Amino acid sequence: MSEYVSSQPADGSSAGDQQQESSVSSQSGASTSSQLGTDSSSAGDQQQESSVSSQSGASTSSQLGTDSSSAGDQQQESSVSSQSDASTSSQLGTDSSSAGDQQQESSVSSQSDASTSSQLGTDSSSAGDQQQESSVSSQSDASTSSQLGTDSSSAGDQQQESSVSSQSGASTSSQLGADWRQEVHSKVASVE
Repeated sequence: MSEYVSSQPADGSSAGDQQQESSVSSQSGASTSSQLGTDSSSAGDQQQESSVSSQSGASTSSQLGTDSSSAGDQQQESSVSSQSDASTSSQLGTDSSSAGDQQQESSVSSQSDASTSSQLGTDSSSAGDQQQESSVSSQSDASTSSQLGTDSSSAGDQQQESSVSSQSGASTSSQLGADWRQEVHSKVASVE
């Protein structure tokens, strides 16, 4: 049984807060890696919280603010307890410049060979809010992929919510704002 949660907002441009929360519980066969603000320039706050519990034989790696220039706060909290080969990987704001809000939450629980991948603000420039939430629960060979704001320029809000529950061999893919220019509020919600 192996679960893998990967969150990456790479090469994104924004101007406020960056928040990422990853929670993984009851996993077998995983690792927890957290990297915050690598080569990034930010005028707001960067916060990352990683919590892993009930795992055994796992690794937790935390790197904060490598080669980064920031006029705000950088906070990172990592908590690991009783792990067993479990893995949670979170990377926030790599090579990014930001002036709005970026929020990403990933929650994975009771999975078997399931994968949740979230990517926020890749090569995007935004003066508004970017929010992405991925929730996966009780899956078997299921996959949820969410990508928000790829190569997009936006002056409004971008919201994407993906929820997958009790799946067997199912896949939910959502892509919002690819090569879009918008000044309005876009919201995509897909539930299967």
